[in-house]
Amino acid sequence: MNSSLTASTHPHQQHKTSPLFVWQLVATSLLWAGNFVAGKFTAGHMPAIALTELRYVIAVLVLLPYVWVKEGRLLPPRRAILSLIGMAATGVVLFNVFLFKALEYTTAANIGLLSALNPIAIALISFVIFGARLKLHQIFGMTVSFGGVLLVLTQGEWGRLLGLHFNSGDLFMLGAVAVWGVYTCIAQTALKHVTPLSATLWSGIFGLLLILPFNLHPIEWSNTTPGFWGAIVYIAVGATVIAMVLWNIGVGKVGGTRAGMYLNLNPVFTALLSFLLLDERMSVYQYIGTAVVITGMLIFTSRQAKQ
Repeated sequence: MNSSLTASTHPHQQHKTSPLFVWQLVATSLLWAGNFVAGKFTAGHMPAIALTELRYVIAVLVLLPYVWVKEGRLLPPRRAILSLIGMAATGVVLFNVFLFKALEYTTAANIGLLSALNPIAIALISFVIFGARLKLHQIFGMTVSFGGVLLVLTQGEWGRLLGLHFNSGDLFMLGAVAVWGVYTCIAQTALKHVTPLSATLWSGIFGLLLILPFNLHPIEWSNTTPGFWGAIVYIAVGATVIAMVLWNIGVGKVGGTRAGMYLNLNPVFTALLSFLLLDERMSVYQYIGTAVVITGMLIFTSRQAKQ
């Protein structure tokens, strides 16, 4: 074993990252940042498992005709079934239930901080499953980006970290982070046999089949507003159909660990969207933190771009 942590890497990590895939992953992070904002409009109006079910019913209805026209077939190959079910159980059922429960009980600051752990979770789980090792400059880049995330969330008042108590919502978000790491690794296996479109469609279908036994009664909602229904449409189409397809494309092309680095942009984009949509003024720390996050991402990918 090489002490430089470069003895073995996942095959995806040996290729240069195309600018196209970089921008796709950046767009994915932006769409998922909007998911946090939209999720606040749905919290409390419908049970978490029902929200997950409604989200994927709409997403599957949108994807079905598109996949049929685009690919000329719907059924996935048998060798992909098990990994697609794994994607459904983790990325569709558990992740969404944990996320919607977290949105009910914890603050936006805590959610943003814990979502920044996604790249670390993906890297660690990739190491366990694939033996994918991180190079020293990648570890340094991850650390720098995480520091930028903390700067955005604390506004430079590092003592705030001590005040982030872990309630039930925080624990649900930690569960969501861990589950997303597993989902990303399973997706790498599935994408060897199916396209990103098909993977997104069938993980959604299998996810709905897994949810149904736990939610047999009709979907119920209360005190809904136009904002609620607008948020549902955005979450189903923008944050599910478009973002999940882009994410699966990115994972298939550059690997889970490298794709996970772009999730560090989630809290940064959340701050930007809060400023634009909620008229919250951005502080100097948010601008500096954004620059630090991007610097960390450039460090992470710098040597791979030279190969």
